[in-house]
Amino acid sequence: MSDLARVSVVLPFRDAAATIDDALRSIATQSAADFECLLVDNCSSDSSRSRAAAVAARDPRFRVIASDGNLVQALNCGLAAAHGGLIARMDADDLCHPRRLEQQVAALDGDPTLSVVSCLVECFPAATLRDGLRRYQRWLNGVRTPDAIRNALFVESPIAHPSAVIRRAALDAVGWYRDTGGPEDYDLWLRLLLAGHRAAKVPQVLLFWRDSARRLSRADPRYDRRRFLATKLAHFPTAVPSGHALDICGAGPTGRRWARALAGRGYSIRRFVDVAPKRWGTAIDGVPVCAPPTLHDRRNFVLAAAGTPGAREAIEHWLEASGLQPWRDYLAVA
Repeated sequence: MSDLARVSVVLPFRDAAATIDDALRSIATQSAADFECLLVDNCSSDSSRSRAAAVAARDPRFRVIASDGNLVQALNCGLAAAHGGLIARMDADDLCHPRRLEQQVAALDGDPTLSVVSCLVECFPAATLRDGLRRYQRWLNGVRTPDAIRNALFVESPIAHPSAVIRRAALDAVGWYRDTGGPEDYDLWLRLLLAGHRAAKVPQVLLFWRDSARRLSRADPRYDRRRFLATKLAHFPTAVPSGHALDICGAGPTGRRWARALAGRGYSIRRFVDVAPKRWGTAIDGVPVCAPPTLHDRRNFVLAAAGTPGAREAIEHWLEASGLQPWRDYLAVA
């Protein structure tokens, strides 16, 4: 069956005995049966491997393989063993809607220009979700179209990794996953979208994304805020070549952080533009802070940089109303 499978689900796991049975059941009951599932055991010390092996013994669509490295190595181990032309990601603590693969594959079939199709996600258990994750879920589910996903690329990771189905050819083109010491999924989205690949989302919740203290994004230092910023900065010159003069809309912590980071990377920070009158006429690290009307001068590339919920979106609306276009004239960052 696996030799004929169109979709390869790559599911790395380590010590996931408490959740893996439910995760695999949600895959086994997919309405689209034309898949294989590569269960990559990444040095489990509990009963995860025996549970995965039991599923594989009764369902030939599932295969257990071993990896003795980190998560990036486990993901690439799964890719190396995959037969499908489409790669679906899944984690051992999440759950799939029964029609997840069917709908995401249909979206890829319906638009050959897409290299990645994701979906909306619902984080659970609701009773213990932190406010930050709730905000991220709302933002993530609001970024759906190819343009919206690309425009959000330097704000936050615009695609939940376990929600994605990716064309194998696109992965081959950018060199699979890389170990950069930071978030491997965000690095992948940046490389794919900056290379011209397009992503979109099925506008329906098809992945149920479990939150827990063991979730890597909370427990692993590779996913802390400093590593995310370092990942953005590593790719930023592809979007905006060094040597550009920049205006930064937002003189708060986010704008100042970007200004200081980019000033040391060959960019000229010409001015901050801020809505707070108390900041007008002051300077930050020698850079003047100006009132918004001064932005009629469009000689400089603009960064919309604000961390307060709603502030960055307000800046983007104002920039667009001023005739500026994302990527040509400005980028949103966070």
